[in-house]
Amino acid sequence: MDDRHRLLWLFLGVFAVVSLLLAWSMIYRNVSTFQAGTRPAYTPTSELSKPILPPLRSTDPTRGSTSTNAVVIVEFADYTCTYCRASEPELAAVLAANPAGVRHVWRDMPVASDRPDAILAASAGRCANDQGRFWEMHDELLKLGTIDLTTLQDTATSLRLDVPSFNTCVQSGRHIVDIQNDIQLAKDHGLTGAPTFFIGDQILSGYVKAGEFQWTLLKARIF
Repeated sequence: MDDRHRLLWLFLGVFAVVSLLLAWSMIYRNVSTFQAGTRPAYTPTSELSKPILPPLRSTDPTRGSTSTNAVVIVEFADYTCTYCRASEPELAAVLAANPAGVRHVWRDMPVASDRPDAILAASAGRCANDQGRFWEMHDELLKLGTIDLTTLQDTATSLRLDVPSFNTCVQSGRHIVDIQNDIQLAKDHGLTGAPTFFIGDQILSGYVKAGEFQWTLLKARIF
């Protein structure tokens, strides 16, 4: 066998190994990232200078004032992220102080989407929402130290949900595709981190204190 044949076989061998590694990498990402469905492809449609609020939906969990004059806080968040959890009591204080003038809308954005508990938590929130108990589950999810099937079942029991229906919903992955689609939608609108809050034409992100919420609400009312 001459040198050219040896080089050809060496090239083919290296190509085969690289192809196998790439294929395994793709399979690993798709299987390990989500419990069900496939990882949503992310192809940015444009370079956005700042995040844009995706359209609100009648199915989005909402609490607070129902007045048409209320200032709306739209939160894109992940139950497992540190800043989301730190911002929650600050936001709760603002909602309590403004019961007639502020409405809060939740949107799932599991930025830790390579962690099963982030997707599992978002799924649990939606399964509780199917029973009209979203906000009760929302509050508990943001406090849980461990998020797995056992702790979720215990939480559903303590909230007096229909536990068998809740378990079936979570374990079947009923809402996984919708959660993945919302992750994609958020990315397409330029959102890159959680929590992200839209208040009027103002955008806040990361850990937000009550005073910053209040000041932003005031500007939204004035302008």
